[in-house]
Amino acid sequence: MAQLNIPLRIIAQPKALYRERYSCEIDQSRKQSPRFIRAETNPSRLEYPTIEIPQQWDSQGLYIRVTLVTVCSKEVPVRYIHPYSIDTPQSNVIKDVKRNTLYFPISKQELNDGCKSFCIIRKKLTQVELKDYGQLSLLNTDEIGLLHIDDSRDPRKIIDVYQLKESQFLFSVAELCDNDLFPGTYDETSVYSEIMTANTTTPIKNDESKVRCVPQKGCWQGGDDILMVIPKLDKRKVCHVYFECSSSNTKSQIPFEFVDMKTIAFTTPPCPIQAIGNQNIELPLVVSQKGEEIARLNFVYESCK
Repeated sequence: MAQLNIPLRIIAQPKALYRERYSCEIDQSRKQSPRFIRAETNPSRLEYPTIEIPQQWDSQGLYIRVTLVTVCSKEVPVRYIHPYSIDTPQSNVIKDVKRNTLYFPISKQELNDGCKSFCIIRKKLTQVELKDYGQLSLLNTDEIGLLHIDDSRDPRKIIDVYQLKESQFLFSVAELCDNDLFPGTYDETSVYSEIMTANTTTPIKNDESKVRCVPQKGCWQGGDDILMVIPKLDKRKVCHVYFECSSSNTKSQIPFEFVDMKTIAFTTPPCPIQAIGNQNIELPLVVSQKGEEIARLNFVYESCK
């Protein structure tokens, strides 16, 4: 087996922007697709964050450790275990809840493929949960870090000082020995992902009639998380979200969920029109309630290359 003293290489970074989701939004009983963290556009068209697996490795007993950590700043120059938990539906993953860490086994198929992708769900804490969370723990120790705020039970200050809207994945190789509860980590293999930042909507102040969509473009294959602010939205009424295709006179309905009284979130489907080459396709994105159109804007599908 190759020496485990070389940092891992990330070949598909997690998306830089994402929508935060609370535990109540990730309900398996709703029978909707899990909201996994997706990958940035990459040459291999990998859908989820992915690392390279050297083929000379022996997969037996080897795991990839994934930990969600805070981002260093001038105010807080050390890394902490991020309090927003990560999880996965994969049954063979070892979970260290205390350290917010997942250990993914490396399969023979992944060894042959030369890469490993990660289907990970991230759950934001409510302010009440964050208030009761306690002090953050330093990375790779069981020690509680220095207190960087006056009131450790003020959730807004915790979010601001520790910059919890930002996070990074820490990937490391780990190996499970016979009597150990968790695999031991080879620290020299560790590598941090690019920073992931929560995508927040901008409050509508002066122009209350303006519809907003973030982002307003996405990949042909779909899978982009979209936030849409609609001032005329009435949560009590049945709502329809769809792309309008004038060429076929069809309306491609899009499943969505409410974020608040005036905001919806959805994941883009694949482009309903066949693109030619690297052509960009602009489609009307429409929201209607009780037969009345309450929002319309143009969404651009772009090449994934």
